[in-house]
Amino acid sequence: MAALALFAIPMCFADWRYRRIPNIYLIFLAYSIFIERTLFGVVSISVLAWACLIAVVANLLLKIGMGDVKLLLLAVLALDVDKISNLLVFLTCVYVCSLAQIALMLGIKLRIPQSVPLAFAIFIGTALYLGAKDTAYLQEYADALVNSW
Repeated sequence: MAALALFAIPMCFADWRYRRIPNIYLIFLAYSIFIERTLFGVVSISVLAWACLIAVVANLLLKIGMGDVKLLLLAVLALDVDKISNLLVFLTCVYVCSLAQIALMLGIKLRIPQSVPLAFAIFIGTALYLGAKDTAYLQEYADALVNSW
């Protein structure tokens, strides 16, 4: 996880400026994550396989760049997601961040962007996922609020 934070800013700048993520960042990120997964193990191979399938489909259908796909898979591997539902929550966080980024770019330039640098959305979505993954559900908050009176 420290490698994600270390390479986040240079990757975002490179993706924003050139609309591509240099492989040198992804290689260093992959080495550090692979060392971590070798030491601590992978929780669920099936979730990782689903993430690969979703990433390939996103590349083919949504025309997401290959650097963004690799970064997304490395983020899933770094998070070591254990259930499909958590993977979907993570992808939803990334999707919401990318929609917010598109809306922000639309508001600034007053036109729909032709390409969107997704590295920023992937990193912010990862931060949102990490911040929200261990919180209680809304129903539990509502029950606690009602039962506290």
